Amino acid sequence: FLVENKDVGLISFTGSKNVGTSIMQKASKIQEGQNHLKRVIAEMGGKDTIVVDSEADLDVATDAIVYSAFGFSGQKCSACSRVNAVEDIYDDVLERVQKATEALTVGDASDYNNFMGPVIDEKALKKIKSYLKVGEDEGRLVTGGKVDDEVGNFVYPTVFADLAYDSRVMQEEIFGPVVGFSKAKDFDQAIEYANATEYGLTGAVISNNRFKLEQARRDFMVGNLYFNRGCTGAVVGYQPFGGFKMSGTDSKAGGPDYLVLHLQGRT
Repeated sequence: FLVENKDVGLISFTGSKNVGTSIMQKASKIQEGQNHLKRVIAEMGGKDTIVVDSEADLDVATDAIVYSAFGFSGQKCSACSRVNAVEDIYDDVLERVQKATEALTVGDASDYNNFMGPVIDEKALKKIKSYLKVGEDEGRLVTGGKVDDEVGNFVYPTVFADLAYDSRVMQEEIFGPVVGFSKAKDFDQAIEYANATEYGLTGAVISNNRFKLEQARRDFMVGNLYFNRGCTGAVVGYQPFGGFKMSGTDSKAGGPDYLVLHLQGRT
């Protein structure tokens, strides 16, 4: 009703790609009695990648991946759900992430000793369970892959390895504590794989080579790019947030430019 109402001039939406694109389509239709063009701000999904270079600090990479993939049970549009690691360090970083992941505690979120709580509801649990099956078909289960629905909608933090960069687990937004690993022959290919998705929200590059960071700054097409840290946790007022491609209209929420989108300019 709101989207199609003739008197509504601006729609600001945060949610899934399917709903966001539907809103844009409906908003583009001129209703009877409507004398203006509706404007749409849409912040949609993500399929966010951490690229790990052969010249990376692997402790930094491990912390970045684990925190970004499993914080809030992976229920963030900015969550790390893909890792593209250069083959020289692929096995090493994967082993480190496995150990760190297996050390995480899952349980009642009101107990601060637990790193991860449940996912939001049964519908989310069922969706994530279906992707756990897909992951086992497409790659190698390293750790996790289990759920516990006896007392809540719990999904254990899950790592899949040896996935093709264009596999479903590496392309589709799962919105849960699941991260996939793909191997790249070199840094150029890692960036190429990172860009090979319809989304462009956040990304991170772990490398101690300044020239490679400059290359990523130029070529890694995401709206929020981080170096030598995780790909999540933008601070409102300091890191305006919004992405490219099917991640939305790149509205850069959390910064002063965002306010202008809610105004009409007059000269």
